[in-house]
Amino acid sequence: MGLGIFPLDASRLVVGDGSQLRAGQNLSHDGQDLFLTTSAARVVSSLFVWSALLITSHQIFLHLKNYTIPNEQRYIIRILFIVPIYAFDSWLSLLLIGSHQYYVYFDSVRDCYEAFVIYSFLSLCFEYLGGESTIMVEIRGKPIVSSCIYGTCCLQGMSYSIGFLRFCKQATLQFCIVKPLMAVLTIILQAFGKYHDGDFNFSMWNSYGLWSRQ
Repeated sequence: MGLGIFPLDASRLVVGDGSQLRAGQNLSHDGQDLFLTTSAARVVSSLFVWSALLITSHQIFLHLKNYTIPNEQRYIIRILFIVPIYAFDSWLSLLLIGSHQYYVYFDSVRDCYEAFVIYSFLSLCFEYLGGESTIMVEIRGKPIVSSCIYGTCCLQGMSYSIGFLRFCKQATLQFCIVKPLMAVLTIILQAFGKYHDGDFNFSMWNSYGLWSRQ
């Protein structure tokens, strides 16, 4: 049993419950159906989502069973959890497509955990390299190689220092602060009907305007 869809214009649809859905590119040739609302889309998505959940759960179980390097494995387990969270969020968003943008709430929770994963990944990198003090012993005083590929083209003539390392750390961790704040603001705006994802109308707020998509 599918949802009824009635085309309004090239980029906006209204589904059976009266909510709006932006999916102009997913229209069929006759303009009457949307693949994402079909049973086939749900079956295919379910297959991949539950496969990802089972595989990742098995990997997490193996890490917990062989928890011999806790200083590293705790960060690895945190990072692995992003797979089921992303997969389940996308699956729920597909099942509730058109339901008054309820997916925005799921995405906000996902965004908060994504920020936590960024912090965990940075901590894991530092742990692999022996910690901040060990890193500085290895690189202190060495010149920074200027390279457009690695994004150091503007650092020619500079050398590695504790200040440079901490700046890189702070620049990365700012994401972990901004992302959750923007997620909370998104939920508040959504509750008051002032948030439309993907709508760049100046009368409405969107996550790009709030810098939440970094």
